[in-house]
Amino acid sequence: MSVEIISNKFEVPSGSDLIDVSHMYESLRYNDYSVENGLGEIVDNSVEAGAREIRIDFDKKTEKVGKKQIEEIQRIAVADNGVGMSEDILARCLVLGCSMRDHKNGRLGIGKFGVGMTLGGISLARRIEVYSREDEVADFLYTYIDLDEIKAGKIIISAPEKKEIPDEYKEFYDGNTGTLVILSNCDRMDGTGRRVDPNEFNGLIANYLGRTYRKFIEAGLKIYLDGRIVYLHDPLYMAGPTQFDTKESQDPKAQLYSEHSFDWEIPGKPGEKATIRIKLSLLPLEWRTNIGDGGNIEARKRKIDQNEGVSILRANREVLYDKIPYLIGLKRGQFSYQDNDRWWGCEISFPPELDECFQVRYIKRGAEPIGALKDRLKSELTGAITSLRKRIKEDRAIEKAKKNQAKNHFDNVAGIMTDLDDILPMNQTKKGMTKEEEDAKIEQILDETAGNGEESAASREARKESIHNNMYSILTVAYPASVLFETETLLGDKMVIKLNTNHPYYQKVIEPLCGEALKADSADESVDKAKARDAIMLLILSYVKARAAMKDTENNRLLFDNLESQWGAILSAVSSKLDAAEM
Repeated sequence: MSVEIISNKFEVPSGSDLIDVSHMYESLRYNDYSVENGLGEIVDNSVEAGAREIRIDFDKKTEKVGKKQIEEIQRIAVADNGVGMSEDILARCLVLGCSMRDHKNGRLGIGKFGVGMTLGGISLARRIEVYSREDEVADFLYTYIDLDEIKAGKIIISAPEKKEIPDEYKEFYDGNTGTLVILSNCDRMDGTGRRVDPNEFNGLIANYLGRTYRKFIEAGLKIYLDGRIVYLHDPLYMAGPTQFDTKESQDPKAQLYSEHSFDWEIPGKPGEKATIRIKLSLLPLEWRTNIGDGGNIEARKRKIDQNEGVSILRANREVLYDKIPYLIGLKRGQFSYQDNDRWWGCEISFPPELDECFQVRYIKRGAEPIGALKDRLKSELTGAITSLRKRIKEDRAIEKAKKNQAKNHFDNVAGIMTDLDDILPMNQTKKGMTKEEEDAKIEQILDETAGNGEESAASREARKESIHNNMYSILTVAYPASVLFETETLLGDKMVIKLNTNHPYYQKVIEPLCGEALKADSADESVDKAKARDAIMLLILSYVKARAAMKDTENNRLLFDNLESQWGAILSAVSSKLDAAEM
């Protein structure tokens, strides 16, 4: 803009420049890009160029800050073996608002407004250099922009000139076309100008690249970050290979739960529609059998602890991975995510023609459907996700029931009592039992609790070992109906409770209420019955422990023996009058 000074006053003539370029580029650095999104804009160009391989390298330097040595990223290079750019395209590739490529078959690609590489680059660095060739035996052509030069008044991008690429990339381009982009003077690596830890940055970028370009990686694209392959990360956990897939073993894959699509009208083109596709997955059962599985080490390695939200793809490139407000719920406005939502995956994909409907911004970051489309997506998703949540809960309960079936039904309460044993009163029973006497007593217990069927030697030995190794053992016996349970105390204060299945209270209350927990009609019913069983047994175990804590005298033993005998007989009489079906 030219300005004349007349009588110490500024007069702006007509026909002024529309933009003050020297200041505009500095202002545009403060856009809404994150570090990974800024780098992603350059990778987008490589993907659109049909690259088979993309190499991203960080050059680091160490500086002394106070007494500490701080490592910083000073240069980023993105090399691809795509089709390269002609001299005409290269001349315009750093011009804001200039789309560089014609799209295949007239279809829109992952580019949008022709500002991506430039804005993405200057959001991280002050200088962008571009080398490219579209003939594998031709010389590379070179162009650049430098913000310091622009700030000083340079407003023209120099015409491309022949220039050799840096030596470290000559082998990569031997016999290849492609483009090399170098960002230097990287002063905004976390979007604020503060320092960033390169190791943390590498992990962030690897995760972003593997998830954002997963469709292209799955189709054969190879991306290397500082010389290491970037594996795809699929939030649906269906695609591979991942870093956990090797020749020796393959990671479990999620199952496709549902897949469907619907058409939506293209804005500004009456009568024309484009297709929106929705895919839902259910993560492998073996990963989600227990509460808390989503936070264990193996889950964190697979980023399951972060798997809460929806992935939205635009032209197969992810533009959003997040929780979308008000997308799930039966009522208008209802919205909530649950802890078990990490065990399902959701992918919504749309073509660029529907950018306006998904409110995609010029930086291809973020995508939230407009009101009418969000309502349609909510109607498509809510029922399926509600079913998925129910399925996840039921699967967990069924697996828990199976585990309970494989062990003694009373192991849980025995474990609770054992965990608390250090703070419970000490047993006052006599310590005069010998090891031989204990062995004989255990053999007697095994005989009494063997049941009517024949027991193998291996099974008997396993039960014997269990009694030896556990502080509390609860076993069932068949005694006269007047006795509900008896207690045996062994060496080391180990206690064996013999629960009488012939007692009317057991038959009328315990058995109908919780004895068939593993044969319940549903998973929820199984869990509820198991809780009831545990509660009743804790009541009995608490009494047994309280009695054992009383001073062991002849009078006390007679008192408690008479009390338990009378209590058992009275409980038997009253229980016989109960109709369990009406309880």
